[in-house]
Amino acid sequence: MSDQNITDPLKMWKQLYDVNEKYWGKMMNDVVQKEEFSEWMGSVLDFNLYCKKVMNDQSKTFLEASNIASKEDIANVASLVINLEQKVDTIDDHLFDQTGNELDTNALKKDMTKLKSETKAIHQQINELKTSLTSIEKLLQQLTKNK
Repeated sequence: MSDQNITDPLKMWKQLYDVNEKYWGKMMNDVVQKEEFSEWMGSVLDFNLYCKKVMNDQSKTFLEASNIASKEDIANVASLVINLEQKVDTIDDHLFDQTGNELDTNALKKDMTKLKSETKAIHQQINELKTSLTSIEKLLQQLTKNK
């Protein structure tokens, strides 16, 4: 039986693995728990973030120099397209009723003409009121001066 244990390479390999894992596991656990390791990992992270920033800046510069659209450019165009679609939908809503039938443009023109004339009449009345108020103010000033 003892011969079988010695000649079995898988069993020997497993024993070697177990011994090494215990040693290296303890050693790595001790190293990871030290403050120096945390500081080192922080500096590695800072360096990686710096490299990422440099790569982003260089990529952006290259894209601008090559006249290739960046993510921001594409996002801006998408935003403009969405705004344009909303405006078209609004115009569409004004031109068609809820059933999808086209509204009577002649009736709309008549309504607009009527609104314009009513607006002009209102402006005229406001101007007349302003004139009347000015006259009343002048009269009040004369009355207060005479007393």
